[in-house]
Amino acid sequence: MYGCFQREERVMDAVLDAILQRVVDIKGSLQELLVKTEREGEHGDWPSYLNSFSVISAQIYTLMKLLKNEKTPILRNYLSLPLQLNAESDEKLLVATEGRVPSFSHDFVPNMLRTKPDPDVEQKYQVLETKMVQINTDTAQKQINVHNKVVKHVLDLINQARDEWETETAARTSQPQTCSLNETQALVAALGTGKGFKMRPLPPGPSPTIQQPPPQITTSKAVSAVKTNIKAANSMHPYNR
Repeated sequence: MYGCFQREERVMDAVLDAILQRVVDIKGSLQELLVKTEREGEHGDWPSYLNSFSVISAQIYTLMKLLKNEKTPILRNYLSLPLQLNAESDEKLLVATEGRVPSFSHDFVPNMLRTKPDPDVEQKYQVLETKMVQINTDTAQKQINVHNKVVKHVLDLINQARDEWETETAARTSQPQTCSLNETQALVAALGTGKGFKMRPLPPGPSPTIQQPPPQITTSKAVSAVKTNIKAANSMHPYNR
């Protein structure tokens, strides 16, 4: 039993340290955003604010994921009790609370370890509960339906914008395919070895002969040559001597 208790205590210490680190990160991001808002004001860069909100949202998501983890103990099953009260100033406590709590005395214990909301918040909550009781059931149901329609419409717009953004991002990142490795290899094999070509069989019978075009005869030169030869023959005939 003692070993089991020690193991649970070590797990609890590790979980609390991890949760504390996540909370410190969220607190630092919120402080940076507040400083940026006070410094820049209305002239701030909107994309920079969106980046800050994205960082804070991611940190909160990480914290909630840690709290919902199966290995994380259920913190609501544990109680926080003061082991020691001291009215004197504590330097470690002062550093841990950034100067807000100088000592863990009887005055600070009810505020630091309270499980109920602040009195102002509790009073506002009671006022809202009173108004809720006074409203008619039909009127309340109509208001709930209108509220649900508005929320559903906003969610539809957000989902549509997210789908369009994801589609545009995928279209920019994905490049169309301009070549195929299989087709390139088939083309190289066809040009190099003739792979894929089919020979057509020749029809039976004598092989066709290639008809050559008739020779061209120049009539003017041929006629002049014949006339010249005839004159020469007449001059050389023996009966004309």
